[in-house]
Amino acid sequence: MCGRELPPGKILCENCDKPRKKADQHAPAVRETVRAPETSQALALDRFPEAPVVQFPVESATPAITSVVNLLVAAGTPSVFLGADRSVKFVSDAALKLFDKPQSELTTVAAIESITGIHVGDLGAGTTSGARIRNRNVIYTLVPMSGGASGAVLVFRETDAADEGHASFVSYVQQAVFEPLRALRDALKSATPARAGALVNDAARTIEQILGSLEMAPGVGGAPAAKPVPRAIDVVRRIADRFRPVAAIKGVELQVDVQDLQERFVDHEQLGDALAVLMENALHYVPASGMIVIGVRWMEHKGTPIFLFFVMDNGPLVPDEMKQTIFEPGFVWDPAGPRTGRALFKAREFAVSHGGSVWVDAKTGKACTFFLRVRAEVS
Repeated sequence: MCGRELPPGKILCENCDKPRKKADQHAPAVRETVRAPETSQALALDRFPEAPVVQFPVESATPAITSVVNLLVAAGTPSVFLGADRSVKFVSDAALKLFDKPQSELTTVAAIESITGIHVGDLGAGTTSGARIRNRNVIYTLVPMSGGASGAVLVFRETDAADEGHASFVSYVQQAVFEPLRALRDALKSATPARAGALVNDAARTIEQILGSLEMAPGVGGAPAAKPVPRAIDVVRRIADRFRPVAAIKGVELQVDVQDLQERFVDHEQLGDALAVLMENALHYVPASGMIVIGVRWMEHKGTPIFLFFVMDNGPLVPDEMKQTIFEPGFVWDPAGPRTGRALFKAREFAVSHGGSVWVDAKTGKACTFFLRVRAEVS
């Protein structure tokens, strides 16, 4: 390094290549700072935008919840799935259509209750009630979930269309609930002993509340819907159609002979039962290839309008001595004996209850005719 000639066998210079002392480990370290030139400008770096932290609903990803939602979608039924915390987890497309509301307005139970007018109670207790949503009658059902799928499903079934199951429910409510409750209410109101007066009044008020709640159910109403009353001639035609297949099997010609009457008989169902008794009697005795004629006439008897129904056949005649006894309740029918009849007392009871009578005649000797005369209690 200094240019001095080295002695033979030497490769180090004594002046330039002396061993250096080790650095003092306890000496403070010197940090050099490199500064950018004053003329340069620092680049401003944008921080990467941080996404908000959102709690992922773990329960929504469970197989049980997924299966329930898939089932509701496949069924196409208006339904709402609620979590165990009463939060709205899912609203089906059919429910959105029924409510006529967007998904954004159906995020809480309170919103569902406001739109439907129902009260969503305990999610663990199944309930069913009627509701009216946008002028549509629906049956609302709360179905509790268990196992891996906690919460409940709200199902809304429309009942505007004919529904046999709902019709059966309505009939049950009318017959098994309304009638007994009304009878009990009237009995409690009429029987008010001094000692139990307050108790009787409370019971009557409770029944009033029950009746009021039931009467609000869609399609039920306070009383059974009145059935249309058919014309008297329509009752005759209906009974003839009922027995026409049997007559065809036996080879019997069945005819209907009615006038063009518009009058309607109120107790048309009981009338049909009485005519059916006469038709069964005629079909039993008329021979093969014989004839039966069923009909009705409108006439007056002593200034009173009446219906005169008749069933005529060309079978054997009723013996004169039995023309009255065959209508007695205790008459014993013998199908192998002379022509009499079975259950003819029912026709007589119906006639008497409507101010009329029933009899059998065979004036020509060629046909046996049963007559049923009733007072014209028209609607």
